Amino acid sequence: MPIEVDEARRLDEIADATIQVARERGVRSVTIRAVAAQLGGSTAMVTNYVSSRSALMINALRRAEEDWAHELEEVLEGVAGPDRLWAAARWMCTTERDDEVLRRLLMEIASAGPAAGSEVEEVRRATSRRHRDELGALAAEAGLPDPALSADVLHLLFRGYWLSTLEDPESWPADRGAQVVLAMVDLLRGASGDGAASG
Repeated sequence: MPIEVDEARRLDEIADATIQVARERGVRSVTIRAVAAQLGGSTAMVTNYVSSRSALMINALRRAEEDWAHELEEVLEGVAGPDRLWAAARWMCTTERDDEVLRRLLMEIASAGPAAGSEVEEVRRATSRRHRDELGALAAEAGLPDPALSADVLHLLFRGYWLSTLEDPESWPADRGAQVVLAMVDLLRGASGDGAASG
């Protein structure tokens, strides 16, 4: 009789192993075979749940996004109005634990393009749009005059910042990134005629 395995738990284990392989050997080393070896099992242990290399990386990002969502909730707990956007912006500019590895995974997935498969592409698009929508909600709470445009600007700014932290990490510490993002928030807020916000 086959052993029953909790699918959600196994996907989390695969995600953790994927991140471990990327951390220890680099993103290019992430393969189904390498992740299976990290888990101490056969490739079937992975392919029963994740069908391709791109899906493997998407699964790792799914797990990371769950963790990030919880972290952001904690950062924003008890924070109201414009301060919520500023607190979120500062947090999004931090690089802690496996953030660098996960940004590299994100760039690897993005560079795969349509070759990654339609399912992976859908998840990738949905993830990007969800991030932009979250920024839109924060921009609206902050009273920015055009939350949709503000979300677009901030979404592009964060994506560019994350890439910059990979290209030249010494030049882009969290404080510098947050300073740039908060300056943009002030500019977007100033477009309403209310003047710059204090951050």
